[in-house]
Amino acid sequence: MNFKKTALGAASLAILATASAAQDSARISAGLSMFGPTVEGQFAVTDSVTVRGSFAGGLSGSGTMTADGLDYAVNANIGATTLMGTYHLPAGMRLSGGVLMSNTTLNGSVSGSAGDLIGGVPATGNFTVESSAEFANSLAPMATFGFDIPILGFVMSTDAGLIRTGGVNVTLTETTATPIIPAGDLTTAETTIESELDHDYIPYVSFMVGRWF
Repeated sequence: MNFKKTALGAASLAILATASAAQDSARISAGLSMFGPTVEGQFAVTDSVTVRGSFAGGLSGSGTMTADGLDYAVNANIGATTLMGTYHLPAGMRLSGGVLMSNTTLNGSVSGSAGDLIGGVPATGNFTVESSAEFANSLAPMATFGFDIPILGFVMSTDAGLIRTGGVNVTLTETTATPIIPAGDLTTAETTIESELDHDYIPYVSFMVGRWF
């Protein structure tokens, strides 16, 4: 008996058995969500329940935003990580719930002069203020409804739902060489901007293509 061939054959049978047992137990998908290019791993718990996690990112942009009466130059980097449980219904429908951790950063800056309002109070001279904003909920609850559609050995999936962000937390920091804005005025301006950006819920959408293994 050739021991090496026997061992190799046994190992091959073990790998094939493992692969067979694991067939259709995990799915890898890629596509787009509202947070940018997205990759997702999904694992079967039962025939109708799966657990899935995704990572999205890679989108960035710049522009202007008016808040508290001032025009901010804004730079944004968009991304998020999700973890959800999914219940699979007949006809490919699925209901999912879980949490989202935002990797999105929104930073801005604004320069003004005497008479411009900060927190409703006129500034007494030229100033520069840096801003940052993030979701109030560091772990934001989310729920989605979607479909799994088998196509040529692959699965096209969609999600649409809501994320409860809790609104936006804004931080303003004056970077003027000699600060002129009282801290209380900056705090009032932060509150004003937060109320202008107050969206307790935001939509979530995704489109993915994946395959079970």
